[in-house]
Amino acid sequence: MASKLQQARAALMRAENQWQGRAASVNGGREHLITRAFGDIDLKPYFAAGGLMPTGLHEIMTEHDDSATSALAWYVAGLQATASPQAQMPTVLWVRQRKALDQGKLYPPALFASPARHNLVMMTINQQQTALWACEEAAKSGQIATIILETTDYDLTAARRLQLACEAGNTRLIVLRHHRAGQNISPSPAWSRWQIKPQGTYRKLSLIGGRGVRPASWKVTIDEATLFVSVADTLENRLSPGCCHTTSAHKQPVHA
Repeated sequence: MASKLQQARAALMRAENQWQGRAASVNGGREHLITRAFGDIDLKPYFAAGGLMPTGLHEIMTEHDDSATSALAWYVAGLQATASPQAQMPTVLWVRQRKALDQGKLYPPALFASPARHNLVMMTINQQQTALWACEEAAKSGQIATIILETTDYDLTAARRLQLACEAGNTRLIVLRHHRAGQNISPSPAWSRWQIKPQGTYRKLSLIGGRGVRPASWKVTIDEATLFVSVADTLENRLSPGCCHTTSAHKQPVHA
């Protein structure tokens, strides 16, 4: 038993070193990883690479008629490693496949009223094939900082094509991906996979998977008019207690 445990620990160490090496070769090195979010939560313990990849494919799983999903996508679109007053305002392309999720109920004026600094281009498309093609071409172009896609569920091949397009163009793609309760979550090459669910007067935000990810959950509130995100507490994680940063319950508002 001890030998198997040692082998498992060695395999885990090799995997973490692999993702750390991968992070060092993406977007200028590990200093460009996003290490804090959601009320100054330290993200480093939850990602083997040392933080959230600033580019590539990221997915938000949703199963409820809840505009908080769109607000969360907008927030994630604004995350960056370090704030730079001199940086140019990034462009966000929001592609909405018509009637894809039957959720969102996004209030567009809130996007422009929120403190996030983005140039926003919104596009509504009828067919999934066209929506996926538009996102893939925009990602490969390297002219868009972040793409947000609302679409019906897609297969692993489509997900891989999107990830490769993001790597080619150094682009971030956030997909609002429909997931029904009780269904298995299909595999994906996404760097991170999130889920948000109503929980009483709060919402439960969970980091449920990805590449080199340690799952965790937080209790959050989202002001859907201003798109402010407030973290109340860390609910659960799979790390030892000493490894995690737990916020107090004073709900400090933050925004992208």
